[in-house]
Amino acid sequence: MSQEPAGKEREVGRRDLVRLFQKALALRVLLAVGLHLFVDESVFAPDQVGYHRVGEWLAHYWSGDVVVAPPNIEGLGPRAYFYIVGALYVVFGVNSLVPKLVNCLVGALLVPVVFDLGVRVTGSRLIALRTSKFVAYFPSLVLWSALNIRDAWIVLLIALLCREALVLQERPRLASLLVIGGGVWLIVHFRPYLLFAITLPMLVSFVVRQRAHMIRNTVLGMMASLAVIYADQAAGSGRKLRTIDFQEIQEFRYWGTVGAGSSFEQADISSPGKALLFLPKGLAFFLLAPFPWMLGSIRQILAVPETLFFYTLILPMLRGIRHLMRHRLGTSIMILLLTIGLTFGYALGEGNAGTAYRHRAQMLCFYLLFAATGIEVKRAARARAELPSAVPRTA
Repeated sequence: MSQEPAGKEREVGRRDLVRLFQKALALRVLLAVGLHLFVDESVFAPDQVGYHRVGEWLAHYWSGDVVVAPPNIEGLGPRAYFYIVGALYVVFGVNSLVPKLVNCLVGALLVPVVFDLGVRVTGSRLIALRTSKFVAYFPSLVLWSALNIRDAWIVLLIALLCREALVLQERPRLASLLVIGGGVWLIVHFRPYLLFAITLPMLVSFVVRQRAHMIRNTVLGMMASLAVIYADQAAGSGRKLRTIDFQEIQEFRYWGTVGAGSSFEQADISSPGKALLFLPKGLAFFLLAPFPWMLGSIRQILAVPETLFFYTLILPMLRGIRHLMRHRLGTSIMILLLTIGLTFGYALGEGNAGTAYRHRAQMLCFYLLFAATGIEVKRAARARAELPSAVPRTA
């Protein structure tokens, strides 16, 4: 980068980050209170109702007010967020605003985590600060952390795990190993299918990064693998390693389109060849939906401005990815592999725009990091090109 940004790098300090975190938190709290008071729970995320009801029942059960646990909770999928809501209701009373405010804090904590992650990946505090600003104000990230849903927790856990893996690669730390093990254990209880999508890129990066320390990083990678395996077994997931089942993905996609007002077209992805043929269209659906002409509900209408802005970031994202692959591959390979894996997986499995919009938020901090890198790289190149014209001529 040019000498001009190098001076600006030193101006990015802790005070800027604290101020940005405070603004991000205040924005989310204001939105959460406003939506709680004036907007029905089912407008933006109907699953808020289920989390509240089950959490309330759990709180009464744990407090001894009822003798029967919530029926069919085993069939409700991963139960971590139900337990979080129930625990909050036990401590603070049954009020759905309470978990929303806690989620506001969780969403705002993404700002400093992403800043530190950005510094470690790109080596630039300017890029990291720009990414944190994107994260602080990006509409969908603000919205999902102002509702009584689990999305903010998942996004923070993914970023935190990546950050701790980078810390561990730089120097052995027991604290980072414990955070990785605990984070994996927790994320399995939120979305079990994320386990290998996150941990495999993490383990690959241990081997690839800093070849001068190959033996040390291999040992650390093995230790991290043990933490992952132990966390997975402690979570009681009962899964086995197996090959990708395209028929299962096909069924998942089919049920995602049934009864959904924003469903995509039906597609046959029951074999690797058919999935490969559909992948370009699936990527377009996942990354670009809801399209401006898909105005079937208030949620889609409100998502259009963000979607159009996201379109403007696509070229900077590609430029940023190219820069990282050329100059920072060792530090960026983990998030590159993770982003590619989850993006391709969701592109094949998503069946409607609403679900795609929410799941895209899981990688938004990485997309925004790539875009911020591309923007700063272009600015640095422009500054270098303009530098000779600023030098006064001598007689």
